Amino acid sequence: MTVARPSVPAALPLPGELPRLLLLLLCLPAVWADCGPPPAVPNAQPSLEGRTSFPEDTIVTYKCDESFMKIPGKPDSVICLQSSQWSDIEEFCNRSCDAPTRLNFASLKQLYITQNYFPVGTVVEYECRPGYRRDPSLLAKLTCLQNLKWSTAAEFCKKKSCPNPGEIPNGQIDAPNGIFFGATISFSCDTGYKLFGPTTSLCLTSGSGIQWSDPLPECREIYCPAPPQIDNGIIQGEREHYGYRQSITYLCNRGFTMIGEHSIYCTVNDDEGEWSGPPPECRANSLASKAPPTVQKPTTVNVRTTEVSPTSQKTTTQTTTPNAQATRSTPASRTTKHFRETTPDKGSGTSSGTTHLLSGFLAGTILTGTLILVIGVWKIRGTRISR
Repeated sequence: MTVARPSVPAALPLPGELPRLLLLLLCLPAVWADCGPPPAVPNAQPSLEGRTSFPEDTIVTYKCDESFMKIPGKPDSVICLQSSQWSDIEEFCNRSCDAPTRLNFASLKQLYITQNYFPVGTVVEYECRPGYRRDPSLLAKLTCLQNLKWSTAAEFCKKKSCPNPGEIPNGQIDAPNGIFFGATISFSCDTGYKLFGPTTSLCLTSGSGIQWSDPLPECREIYCPAPPQIDNGIIQGEREHYGYRQSITYLCNRGFTMIGEHSIYCTVNDDEGEWSGPPPECRANSLASKAPPTVQKPTTVNVRTTEVSPTSQKTTTQTTTPNAQATRSTPASRTTKHFRETTPDKGSGTSSGTTHLLSGFLAGTILTGTLILVIGVWKIRGTRISR
């Protein structure tokens, strides 16, 4: 029977093999530590980028969930240590309002401009923008509420007022929104005047104050061109300039008749002056319209003859006997021409004057002859009586 030899454990090296084992261990590659998956952080998720192994010195960064914001000053990443453990990390994500409300009349104070974390209860302050003034009766602050909304902003800054723009002679200023900062006013002219200059002006900031962007325009009177002249006529009271609604009157020379309107006036069309209509015409009077002069016809008038003694024609005295009778003169007949006065037509003044002169002359001649006959008879009778 053989004695069996005691067995030697395999884990223990045999005498003389220990140096060779140490050399084998030194030649093996080094084994590194692995931290495993990164720790969970409330309201945040790690950015793994597809990695499953996290050896020593590996850094993992977290991102806050939606509607949460990173708390300023707190770390948002972990690192794998030599002990195969992750570094410590605190909760750094919290609920926060979005950026504060942007206001047209005010801006955030410089202290809050770079801030991006606004947890519930955060209060931010504003200051008035240029062109606005502070209303001390209202708070210039907003608060982040529990629903992560900012409180309603009161209009704690009011618009400043531009200076009174003044007045435009013969023009209008239209300010539908007043004369406060940002308002626009427009200009126009009365009828008969034309605008020279800007048509609008805006109330803007200027340094620490506000003023109008443009000066007031000028309204100049619109004149019509020189009035048209007419043949055989004149313009009554003609002057150098004619403005809106001013009129002129035409007169025709003697012997001419006016055809058309005797008066026209100055009007305006597209800021330009023009006359309301064409001037009249002066046409010569027609010869057929004049009545021909009346022809004067002589009229024969019979005058009764008067018996006279032949002695009435002589200046000497004849001696006769008492019984002698005076010799009667032969009756003579005289024909005197008279002209009947006829009323002439208008415009025939010359023929009328001639008729009057001739009639007067003949009447005087007849009266003189009658007087001589009467005196002769009286003398003859006187001679008979004396005898």
